[in-house]
Order: sequence, then C-alpha cells, then structure tokens
Amino acid sequence: MTPPNVYHQAPDFKAYTGRAEPFENDKACYWYQYIQAFDDALNRKNNQKNQPKIALIGFACDQGVNRNQGRIGAKHAPDAIKSSFAKLPISYQTQQAFQSMAGIVTDAGNVVCDDDDTICPNLLEIAQQDYADKISTVLNANALPIGLGGGHEIAWGSFLGLWQHMAVAPTPLANIGIINLDAHFDLRQDQYATSGTPFRQIAEHLDIKEQPFHYLCIGISQFSNTASLYERAFDLGVSVIGDDDCHRLDWQAIEQKILAFIAPLDVIYLTIDMDCLAGSVMPAVSAVAAKGLSLDFVERCVLLIINTGKVKVIDMAEVSPKYDIDGRGLKVAGRLLAVMVEAVLSSPSSPFKSLSVSK
Repeated sequence: MTPPNVYHQAPDFKAYTGRAEPFENDKACYWYQYIQAFDDALNRKNNQKNQPKIALIGFACDQGVNRNQGRIGAKHAPDAIKSSFAKLPISYQTQQAFQSMAGIVTDAGNVVCDDDDTICPNLLEIAQQDYADKISTVLNANALPIGLGGGHEIAWGSFLGLWQHMAVAPTPLANIGIINLDAHFDLRQDQYATSGTPFRQIAEHLDIKEQPFHYLCIGISQFSNTASLYERAFDLGVSVIGDDDCHRLDWQAIEQKILAFIAPLDVIYLTIDMDCLAGSVMPAVSAVAAKGLSLDFVERCVLLIINTGKVKVIDMAEVSPKYDIDGRGLKVAGRLLAVMVEAVLSSPSSPFKSLSVSK
C-alpha cells in the first residue's frame, strides 16, 4: 500500500488511438491525430498559426464520492473519456474554421488523488487546490479548461480555479453564474467536503466575499433530494428546472428560463453531472437515475449555454467506467465532450476574455 498522495500525471498519449483513413482525402481526420500536450502547444504557439483554445484536465479522484457514501470508481474516468472523445471525427464545420487543427485542443494531464480507496483527511482539499491551480493556468493562457472527473467534488476546484484567475485580472467586477445539469443540488451539510457539498461551499465562499450566488440547476429530481435540501436551495435563491419540467415543458419554455438566468451575468461556469441522464442512457455513474434526462435534451442545453459566449469553465463529473454496460456510458461521455468542444470552437463570441472579481 502506497501512502496517500496527490500528484500531476502527464498526458498519456497511448490512449489516443483510432481509425486511419488512407484512401480518403485530408478531411477524414479524427481528434486523436491532433491533440497535443497543453504545455508543448503553449510553448510552440509563437511558432505556429494556432494557440491552444481548449485544455482537457483530468481530476482522477474518488475521495469526495467515498466521503459521500457513493459507489467509487470515477477516478478511472478521465483518460477513458479522453480516449472515447479522441476516436471521434472532427466535423467539417470545425475543420473549415481553422487552417490547421494541430494544438487547438490540448491535454493538460490529470490531477491524481491516490487514496487507496480509503477516506483520507485533507487529501481531497489538496487535490482540489492543485486542480484549481491547473484551471487558473489554462485560463491565464487565454484558453478554456474542460475538467473531466472524478466525482462532482471537481466543482469546487473548477470554481476556485476560475475565481483565482479572475481575482488577479485588472478588469472590472464580473458577475459569475453557475449552471449545473444534475439530478442533485449538491448543497449538503457535512463534516467535511464531499461530492455532495461543492455548491454549498461555493455559496459560502461568495457570501464571505460579499458576492451574489447565481446558481441554476437543470434536471433536479424530487426523489434524489431531501426536503431539507429543497429548503436550503430555496433559502439560497437557487433557480431550478426539475426533471419533470425537462420532460413536460416545450423547449421554448426551457430555453427562455435558461437565457433569462444567463442574461444579467458576465461569466458562466457550466458543470455536468452525468447522473442527470437517464440510467438507460448513462449506466456508468455512482447514482443511476431512475428517470433522468435524454442525451438530446442535455446537448440542446449545452449548445444553448455555450453559444451565449459567456462560458469560461466547463467540467463533466461522476462517470464511473466500472459500472458501464457494453461501453455505452463512455460513448455518451465522449460524444458529449465532442459536442462541447465543437460548440466552444464555433461559438460566435469569444469565451476567452479576461475578467476579474474583487478580492
């Protein structure tokens, strides 16, 4: 047994394999052929036409899920999701937008929380800070970070990285909004941080900083949250689109609710807990949804949100490969990552502007 440890793992390019198309033209290409290490692409940006636009950052951590009494296994997801995504072809529209795809999407490696599947004091907090520092580094390079969990404790690290970046930028105060596609509020009270506490932690942080807490949850299930959590969400002014509404309201009504939430905000942090999806679509999670959302609905939400041009940080949480069925969940995760990557690259408004908050 090795001692509990947190460390940074360099990108594993052995995971980046896929089809070859020797009899097609040069448009027959896949993401695995063009992903570069973030540090290498950054160092070469002055000598090539492209600079990194997106960096994938793994958060290989189950500590928060374990503390939250969940089924562990999400720490194995980051490289598996990267591999699933990298096998997908690059769309014609995206290729038309860039003279070269090399270095546009990069891999910044993984922050690994090596805990031997035991609950370890302070280890999660160290991992979250290390991951937050990686998020800040990517934002400081004018690129967009996409975090790949790991449990939903990734959310505190993603937000903290965004806050650190904005707190040192020489621009006016920015209004931050959080949009979470999730069956759960993740506003729990607990003796320590878990995968169920990150948005309470964010609310408390913003309260200390005398900043408003703008939080929209899409896909919340009444059977996955206690009345106490609903009460806390109400007290904090959380905006909610429940899973029943997602199925029963028409898309125009949903769209209006989301855009009304985003309108007064400057910056959006978008987080997707993959247990928001129906269990038949996404079996590879700690807490499988009995009802859940369709993949099409989640994709429509993601495209709508990213196309506002306000998204600065994205993450995906709770994929757990050990519970997958016939690779179904990883294919869903890879496709959703591809949808987000291509949406970011084609967004009409640049999401890479520096913004700041008061300290």
